[in-house]
Amino acid sequence: MEEKKVLFKNTSKMDDEEISLFQNFALKKKTIISSVVFSLVFVGGGVGMCFVDLTMGITLLVCGLVGGCVLLPYLMKEMVKKQNKITLGDKKYLNTFEFYEDYVFVTSEATPNKESNEYKPMATQNLSYNEIYQVVSYKEFLFIYLNKAQSFIVNFRGMTKGTIGEVIELLKSKGIKFIDKSNEPVPSKNELKK
Repeated sequence: MEEKKVLFKNTSKMDDEEISLFQNFALKKKTIISSVVFSLVFVGGGVGMCFVDLTMGITLLVCGLVGGCVLLPYLMKEMVKKQNKITLGDKKYLNTFEFYEDYVFVTSEATPNKESNEYKPMATQNLSYNEIYQVVSYKEFLFIYLNKAQSFIVNFRGMTKGTIGEVIELLKSKGIKFIDKSNEPVPSKNELKK
C-alpha cells in the first residue's frame, strides 16, 4: 500500500495567552453587544430617572457608561483568562499539523509545567476536510474551526514544510469557507496580561 505524502506541515506552540487571544477574538461580537445593551439599559434608566430625581438619574447615566464601556469588557476578558488558567493549567502545548490530500493529522503534546520543555504526547486526531466548519485568518494565526466555538490554532510562523498561503489555497480548494480577518488589530501579549 502506498504511503500518503505530507503536503504541508506546521508546528505551533501554544500557552494560555495565545488561547486567550483566540477567545477574545471569538467573543468580540458578544462583548460589544453586551456592552451596548448594558449601557443602553442604564442610560435609558438614567434619563427616565432624571425626571424624578436628578442625582439618581445622573448616577445611573454615569454607571451605565462606565460599566458598559470600561468595566464589562474588562471583566469579560479577565473571566476568559481565569477560565483558561483553570482549564489548561500551567502547561505549554505543541500542536503539529500535517496536511495530506484528504485530511489533516493533528498531534498534540504538552509539558508537565510552564517552565519545562519536555513535551509528551497527549492526543492525535485525523480530521477530514469535510469535518472543518470554516477557516479564519487573523494576523499571524489561522483558526481551523471544527464547529462554531471550537478551533485549532495554527501559527503562521510554525510552517516547517510549505507556506501558510499554500495551506489556505488547499483548504479553499476543498470547499471550506475562508474568512480573512488579517487586517483587524491583534492585541499584544502585554495587553492580554492586563
